[in-house]
Amino acid sequence: MDPIWLLVILILVVVFASISIVGTLHRIRDASEKTLAIFEAQTAAQHPGAPSH
Repeated sequence: MDPIWLLVILILVVVFASISIVGTLHRIRDASEKTLAIFEAQTAAQHPGAPSH
């Protein structure tokens, strides 16, 4: 196989892997934000007199 094709295939693999990693990081961030919102809501419900941000 021509070395140029191997380089093209390697570049495509790296590009698609980076897209996948970025998507995964976005999903982790979204899940963390939802978890934090739930935690804050539970904390506010347990301590109704506490000041909220």
